[in-house]
Amino acid sequence: MSYQHPTGKARLYKQGGSAKWYMDYYDQFGKRRQVSTRTIDFDKAKEMLDEQMLVLKLVRENRFDLAPRSLITVEKAAQETIKRLEKRQAKGLKDNKRFLLKIVEKFGKTDIKKLKRTDLEEVYDNEMSETMVRNYNRAFKLLFNRCIDLGYIDVKPELPEPRIAEKHKRRALTPEQIKALHQRFLVKSETSKNATGKVNFILLSLFIKLLHLTGLRYGELQHIRFQDVKPQKIGGVDAYILQITKSKTVMRDVIISEDAYRTIQFVKIQKNIRALDTDHVFSREPGVFPDFTNILKEDRNRYKDRYKANNVDDITLYQLRHTFITEKIKEGKTLFLIAQHCGTSVQMIEDYYADAIANTDVNHIFSSDQFQSALHLKGLMSGTDQEEPDDDDYDDDEED
Repeated sequence: MSYQHPTGKARLYKQGGSAKWYMDYYDQFGKRRQVSTRTIDFDKAKEMLDEQMLVLKLVRENRFDLAPRSLITVEKAAQETIKRLEKRQAKGLKDNKRFLLKIVEKFGKTDIKKLKRTDLEEVYDNEMSETMVRNYNRAFKLLFNRCIDLGYIDVKPELPEPRIAEKHKRRALTPEQIKALHQRFLVKSETSKNATGKVNFILLSLFIKLLHLTGLRYGELQHIRFQDVKPQKIGGVDAYILQITKSKTVMRDVIISEDAYRTIQFVKIQKNIRALDTDHVFSREPGVFPDFTNILKEDRNRYKDRYKANNVDDITLYQLRHTFITEKIKEGKTLFLIAQHCGTSVQMIEDYYADAIANTDVNHIFSSDQFQSALHLKGLMSGTDQEEPDDDDYDDDEED
């Protein structure tokens, strides 16, 4: 019993002693194939033969490729993307790499060719800040563009609509909270039995203090050098000038308080005592900087009750910058000068600090009208045409 396919190049038949149907056809290489359909149902067997003949037709017309394709996972594609970004030293490398690795955490073993819009909803269905949405969008765009360049995919999946969370109002810290955080790591530096831990903790305790005293970003403060800090007289007034040489927005000179200057000198004394690198203020050794965010996070996770008792269980290092800005606004300092000092925009301050904004208008963050005039003559804190951050630097050092 048999059935001849309309093309005349294939048939269905039954072998002696078997109730199942078999296909008999020639593959794309001209080799004869006799394959069981594993069914006794003629209609199903006929449908399978029709499908097989259609595939062979498309292959012969170069409209379909049956060649085996090695699996390219999202993880492999992301690593290729990161390698390319590192080679180019592309702008925003740190954030792009961080979010590409987040994508790997969710989809690492998935075939990149099978990653669809519906899969991406796993990310975009969660409420996220606008900053986080931008970072994910950029990371997916870099990933898919690189995959197209390498021939891993032909078309980029469309990104789903994000769920934008309401802007989170971050709290300014109280003096008690700042003191508790500073003291926590000062004490740990004295009690730790690990030499590296001792150094990390003393540096973090002073880093916390300076974040609050200067209002700088994490990355800006982390990379300052002792030679970047200089006492100087301006218009007969003692001042302390800090040169910011690494910034996400603009390199600039800022005035810091005497307390901040003395803290930096204290760091130098501590590093001399321990025979540590005295080039960068917060390096453990030349070119090696402790990950203060992770040190704080690990200590907080390990001693949750202690942190909760001191009301610092949900604090991030960014809040120290936030506290500085809030305090200066409440003191009545001009938004323009606060923005210049902090390397951000007046618009950002108005957007995120509306509750703290006062109408009193005085001239400089740390000193008098006379000093302010001298600053303008000296040309410090200039740069009104500086690049503004992407929407805000509010989330810059936010912990995940």
